[in-house]
Amino acid sequence: MSPHNKQDQEETRLPPAVTFTSGAQLLVKLGIVPSITREGIRHIATSELYAETWPFGIDKPHPYGHAGNALLMATDPFLDFFRDVYRRQGPSQGAES
Repeated sequence: MSPHNKQDQEETRLPPAVTFTSGAQLLVKLGIVPSITREGIRHIATSELYAETWPFGIDKPHPYGHAGNALLMATDPFLDFFRDVYRRQGPSQGAES
């Protein structure tokens, strides 16, 4: 790896876990959603619409981790949720980002 090679400068590996902030950035970077904020992800995580399918929390398939005051979510199930379950609502339906 050379720091002078632009391809080597871009990180291609996914992090093992994301926060609401880094998760929002990753979703946009990977093109899974056109835009979203950490607040948008928090809204989705607590939304009744996704209460049955949000994969993180007590009595859910994946627990939240903790790093300081931040909640951590395993990257793979986080991305899977947004690829397979989440459906972005249009402006007339109340956007969630």
